[in-house]
Amino acid sequence: MAAAITVIASGCAVLRLVDRDDHGPQDVQDLRSQGINVLSRRHVECFLYDDEVLTALCVSAGKGSEAAGLLQDKADSVSASVARGNPADDIKSAAGQIYNSAKRRLGLTGVGNDQQSFARNILAPLVTPNMQTYRDLRYCIFGI
Repeated sequence: MAAAITVIASGCAVLRLVDRDDHGPQDVQDLRSQGINVLSRRHVECFLYDDEVLTALCVSAGKGSEAAGLLQDKADSVSASVARGNPADDIKSAAGQIYNSAKRRLGLTGVGNDQQSFARNILAPLVTPNMQTYRDLRYCIFGI
């Protein structure tokens, strides 16, 4: 598939990227040897629901003073997820609860009907070059 795209769209480079999930070090090395980049965190939601991004969300909503509360809501959501048997770094399993907390705490409307659209349309644009989250994600994708 990647080869076909480069033939169809000359000058286009295709980068392959997968979530880290529970891949062990050898699996990650094998994937990288096949030209597949692997996230440094369990999944992309770990980047999008990062504390730094959630703080930027509060600021962008004009409620920077709510950042500490939202981060506590996130911690509580992750704890509830762990109590359900999920790994502590599985932000995806806690994302729905974090999304609902953000909407409630910040009084957000029109920000998507679920955590995926919220992450894609609201959180992703908040990830900017001045953030460590951006730099970490950029390194995972491009190695720079």
